[in-house]
Amino acid sequence: MKKIGLAAVLTTAALLLSSCGSAEVALQVGDKKVTTADLSIFLASEAGSGQFEESKDQFVEQVEDMLKYEALAPALGVEISDEDMQQVVQMKASYAQQAGGLKAYKEYLESIGSSIDALEDILTASVYQSEVYSKISEDIEEPTDDEIKTYFKDNYYRAKHILISTEGDISEDEAQTKANDLLAQAEGGADFDTLIAENSEDPGSESNPDGYIFTDGDMVPEFEECVKSLGEGEFNVCKSTYGYHVIQRLPFSENEEKFNEWLEDNKTSVSSAIKQKKIEEKVDSLLAENNITVTVNEDVLEAYTEDKLPDPAPTADTMN
Repeated sequence: MKKIGLAAVLTTAALLLSSCGSAEVALQVGDKKVTTADLSIFLASEAGSGQFEESKDQFVEQVEDMLKYEALAPALGVEISDEDMQQVVQMKASYAQQAGGLKAYKEYLESIGSSIDALEDILTASVYQSEVYSKISEDIEEPTDDEIKTYFKDNYYRAKHILISTEGDISEDEAQTKANDLLAQAEGGADFDTLIAENSEDPGSESNPDGYIFTDGDMVPEFEECVKSLGEGEFNVCKSTYGYHVIQRLPFSENEEKFNEWLEDNKTSVSSAIKQKKIEEKVDSLLAENNITVTVNEDVLEAYTEDKLPDPAPTADTMN
């Protein structure tokens, strides 16, 4: 099952604030620090969603990338225009309006150890990220057909699954029991496609009759980890935020009759993945050349749990 990504980088960045409070530093790139209080501005809305840990990991990764690109702007001679700065001003005003006005939003930011100036700083950094990314991309060549084929073979997987959703009336125990029963049927020789058609609550299965073909980061982590732990043709059950998955890992190699068809169907995304990898390698190289260090404090992030979240920012509706 394809995972749902976070908002666009610019929007995400707008919700990150560099505070000067007592919260611990979770991430630092060069001289820019991000604390757990900063992360809470975005993640407060994840309380009770059941997806806090996944959202936290994705958000921290996005923030790390954003700060890396911003840190490289001076070395690459990247500057932002007056038009870009006007966009920053407009976005800052928009967030304040959503929170019931500038005064209310300032008070909220101060209550968690941040400020409206910090918001503007991060909005500006997000613009730098976009510009630096474009600058680096200019020098990245399109991958060759051989590169695409090799990357596809070495970095993609194929699997089918039955999803027993836990979002309906079914209890957790009932969903787990049903998944284990279906696993036993599959391992006992029952036709897995029939079991999928009769039991799966994943609408994506119908449009992927050969199974999901995916690479790292495409699927929810539990699904990916389960597939990687299996041999070809083997089954297992795992649990994710969507529910219980009965998974079968399928063969995936050049020897498969439909391999070239799968390659063609995924060629654009594979090409993009290769280019993105090359960009990331270039970014890491430039960071090293310019002595820009990146520190992710895993212990701090591990201790930063859902119960540490503050209340989300007020909205215009709740202020009335």
